[in-house]
Amino acid sequence: MTSLMTSDGLPHQVRRMLHVSPWAQTLERDREICVLFPGQGTQKKGMADELLAKSPAARVLFHKASAILGYDLAELVTNGPQEKLDQTLYSQPAVFVTSLAFIERAKKERFAQIGRTKMAAGFSLGEYAALVYANAMTFEDGVRLIQARAEAMHAATKLVSDTGMASIGGVDDRTLVQLIGEATAAVGGDGRAYIANYMFPEGRACSGDAKVLRKLCELVLRLGPGKSAKLMAVSGAFHTPYMQPAMEALGALLDQIEINDPTIYVLSNVTGGYYSNAAHIRQLLKRQLVEPVRWEQSMEEATRLMHGLTGYIETGPGKQLKAMMRRINRDAWNKMIVLD
Repeated sequence: MTSLMTSDGLPHQVRRMLHVSPWAQTLERDREICVLFPGQGTQKKGMADELLAKSPAARVLFHKASAILGYDLAELVTNGPQEKLDQTLYSQPAVFVTSLAFIERAKKERFAQIGRTKMAAGFSLGEYAALVYANAMTFEDGVRLIQARAEAMHAATKLVSDTGMASIGGVDDRTLVQLIGEATAAVGGDGRAYIANYMFPEGRACSGDAKVLRKLCELVLRLGPGKSAKLMAVSGAFHTPYMQPAMEALGALLDQIEINDPTIYVLSNVTGGYYSNAAHIRQLLKRQLVEPVRWEQSMEEATRLMHGLTGYIETGPGKQLKAMMRRINRDAWNKMIVLD
């Protein structure tokens, strides 16, 4: 008699579903949903507790990821400690796997919605989850890339001391660039700062030399009411030229991994537009480490009337992308749900 279970105890039916695109049987004209994947900073101890308890498909993703990573990822996201989970080396794989595990549960509970997926996007590391979802790479290769990415970014932060990120609000881009220049000149030396994340209108994250960032925050706050500026609990100048060593390290693996043309539209952090083919993906994922995340521009593209989208789904963990969508497009925000 043929066994009804796989070697890891997963029913064959569940195993097969892990390799099925939910939109595979949906006509292009009927696809009208955009699925969004979160980035680093959304990790929280216990974020996958319900998934691991109730979804066999989610459990197998964690099992497969742990075998690649060399440690028990499910144990880490369940029991922490939070201090370890917050480290780049661990937070990136944790968010990547958890967000895709939410999708596996949604294949069963929200199939009518995600089965109409037309496009996908992800914030920073979330872009890798979006590409896995779009069949541009396998889950296993996605885990390998995320692990290599996290290790490369961590190593790059050790090459230059005293770098970080700052959250800036209420300042237009022209003024912000001017203030970055003023802060750089005031501090002197070789330190630099850059706009790293275009999150929503007048909502930016800047990365670079910590002294320049501290001076930048001071200058922003001097502008008066309605302005905000604070250093973030991040130890690296992510999405700037400071990450050049990380780009070179990750690029070596990207050149080896099999990448395919996506089977749905996927938006790029680097350009704010769509990936055209596999070669384009390989090229822009390298650049993503040293160039800003253009999330606002990506969501402006996703919400254009020409695409005819009727709903947006954030996969979790967290609700940061929905919060940003409220500042980008209120109509899209009203049509957005979070898988939590």
